[in-house]
Amino acid sequence: MLTTILRGAVRQARRHPVYVGLDLFGLALGIGVFLTLALLVRYESSFDAGVPGVERLVRVDANWTLSGIVPMEEAHASFLPLPFLRQDFPEIEDAVRFMPSTFRTGREGAFTKFDGYEADPSFFHVFGIALSRGVADDALVRPDGLVLSEAAAMKAFGTRDILGRRVELNEAGVRSVHVVTGVMAPVRGPNLLARAEMIVPIPGEEARTRSCFLYWGSACGALVLRLRTPEDIGAMRARLRDFVIRHASGADDDRVALGPHPEKIYDMRLVPLRRLNFYDVGVVDSDDGVDRNVVDAIGLVGFLALVLACANTVNLATARAGLRAREVAVRKTLGATRRVLFVQFMGEALVVTAVAGIVGLVLCEILTPEIASLTGEGVTVSYGFVLAVLPVVVVVAGLASGFHPATILSGYRPAAVLAAARMPSGGRGAARLRNALVAGQFAIAIAIVICTLVIDRQTAFMRDADRGYSKSGLLIGQQVLGGDLGQQRGMLDTLRAVPGVAAVGFGELEPAPHSMSRSDYKYAGPNGPVSIQMLFDRVGPGYFEVYRPRLLAGRWFDPGRGQDEGPDADDLLKSRGSFNVVVNARTTVTLGFATPRQAIGQVLTADGLRARIIGVVEDMRFVSPREEVAPEIIFFDTLARVPFVDPIPAVRFEGVAPAEMARRLDRAWGSVRPELASNFQPADERMAELFVGDERRGHIFTVGAVVALLIACMGLYSLAAFSAIRRVHEIGIRKTLGASGRQIVSLLLRDFLRPVALACVLACPVAWVVMRAWLSGFEQRVPLTPLHFLIAVAGALLIATLTVLGQTLRVARAEPARALRAQ
Repeated sequence: MLTTILRGAVRQARRHPVYVGLDLFGLALGIGVFLTLALLVRYESSFDAGVPGVERLVRVDANWTLSGIVPMEEAHASFLPLPFLRQDFPEIEDAVRFMPSTFRTGREGAFTKFDGYEADPSFFHVFGIALSRGVADDALVRPDGLVLSEAAAMKAFGTRDILGRRVELNEAGVRSVHVVTGVMAPVRGPNLLARAEMIVPIPGEEARTRSCFLYWGSACGALVLRLRTPEDIGAMRARLRDFVIRHASGADDDRVALGPHPEKIYDMRLVPLRRLNFYDVGVVDSDDGVDRNVVDAIGLVGFLALVLACANTVNLATARAGLRAREVAVRKTLGATRRVLFVQFMGEALVVTAVAGIVGLVLCEILTPEIASLTGEGVTVSYGFVLAVLPVVVVVAGLASGFHPATILSGYRPAAVLAAARMPSGGRGAARLRNALVAGQFAIAIAIVICTLVIDRQTAFMRDADRGYSKSGLLIGQQVLGGDLGQQRGMLDTLRAVPGVAAVGFGELEPAPHSMSRSDYKYAGPNGPVSIQMLFDRVGPGYFEVYRPRLLAGRWFDPGRGQDEGPDADDLLKSRGSFNVVVNARTTVTLGFATPRQAIGQVLTADGLRARIIGVVEDMRFVSPREEVAPEIIFFDTLARVPFVDPIPAVRFEGVAPAEMARRLDRAWGSVRPELASNFQPADERMAELFVGDERRGHIFTVGAVVALLIACMGLYSLAAFSAIRRVHEIGIRKTLGASGRQIVSLLLRDFLRPVALACVLACPVAWVVMRAWLSGFEQRVPLTPLHFLIAVAGALLIATLTVLGQTLRVARAEPARALRAQ
């Protein structure tokens, strides 16, 4: 039987190479895309799976419900509760605090950058990370210890045998000498520590003075707990609210605590590490998480590509089933049973699918590196996974694509076939099935195309959207750490003197901010007092000229007016003084003003501090398009007496290429702070990390749309080819009775495009529902307009027309006499 199956498959390939080739290529393409996208989904779903004991690891998140802003969850939590957590929860086996940081090694004015963490000595025990060099338990015990990844060791020294080497690190301008005490072995699979190149101990001075170690309301890093059993997660969650009430309560003027009722504004959440990759998409201060719905959609695209390929095979097989009708009739006359023929035809389908599977594996090898480059993810072909999945895919696809054609072929009646002058067409039922398959194929393809258009439009909008400030001609530098008033003035003067610089200004916030400060203010409104949590920023002279925010009402700060000078650190700490401020538009909406002008002259208070609003500017979006812009209060600092707190310089330039301007600014910066890298970048580059993930994954849908359309067109082509053969006699009669070639073409195109039109009707509502849900995750988004749908529908109809046009013209041009004689 196997010989008969193989012989039949080879014979069909020789007799009908075009049909078999389309069948084989469609299946191979579907299998290849399915395997590739399955690898991507597996990669995203396996984050942190390789971390030893990951089922017992949880991150402590801070969830805030504050007045004036939407509820917000932060991946960074205060470190102050850690001793109390250890005391109240015996479920905790160990814990680690770690703060992300950027380290640089300098040589002759050039800096080499390393990403890493400042962490507790328990870092390696909590995460179960082994060291290929050194002892994990002792590596961070000494205050000058340093652990490098194997890649960082090669990058810095060219070898992994580096224990005892001395390294001078520059962390944001602060220099320190460390001794290499360990080299990390890589953790299997993708994980949150994959980018960590250097780990150093948390400096003792930071632990004593930094606010995130001292106050409940401050955060600067992540807190991860290693529990004794996975079941302890639920037990701890049930008691966390009482824990917050017990330890975070305090008087209103207690800066360490969160007030008399902390549970109303704050709660602690335990997030299993295994869930972080999908969970973090809506969490502040986390690594770029991935929307689970997007990953599921990518997996669905791969599955649909396989379904389309199987449907295409069914369409091709049923379209040419009549070509094998006489073969079936003769074999049945000679004694073959329907069961034998069914097994043969199913076997042929499985043989073709097996060959397609091999070709699909080759396509997977080709596509996977391309998908990895499109997404920026480290996806590779895992043969253990692929070789386990491929046989299942081949069998399922073979059965799905071969069952119906085998049933039709084996069911032909010999007498009816041999007595007929024409080959059987399968009747109306077969015609409806073919039209339904084409409609289904195009419906899926059109839906994917619409989704691709919307995703592409949204990512382009995120990249180019108005952010409330002028992006072109703007460069943002590194934080000028420290509170040296003279040095800050000198930095501004030096940058201002660089040729090409039009304006320079300081601010304490920046696009894609590294840290943000918020404070509570009250407004005595006509309808009663209103409390509002506001984002804090301090700006200097030149800021308005650099960022060019749009003034909606009132005025900007004037260095000549003493009342515009903002508070110093002591005034802020003790909440005293009266100052003029500028707020953003979101503040006026939150406070209930009908127009920005109504806010001018109104006073906000924070205990004894009075802030009089003199201006309202349009919202300046420094955060992700997924986040809401927070109410913001802006103070002014002329640098006459009050230094900034780690200000970020911004430069407006003209007449110079951005790269050349950055080089000039780097040289000028080096003359003032040679120990600190300047890192001047365009604002768009700083913001890119906030939307590049969505942009890259949008490319996957583009690939899926192209593949879906290609496979759908194969199905339509097969239908057109079949119909062209079946309707030659009909066309001959119509032309004999006077029908023109144009009328024939119009008739055939109408029949061929009818299932495509039905597909458009089916696809549009589905795509609308899916994209509406996806866009709802963005605070700043494009409208879902009919244009996306019209473009996809028009494109699908055009592609379908071009697909069948060749067959249509060939039939319409046939001579009536020859067509009638052929029948």
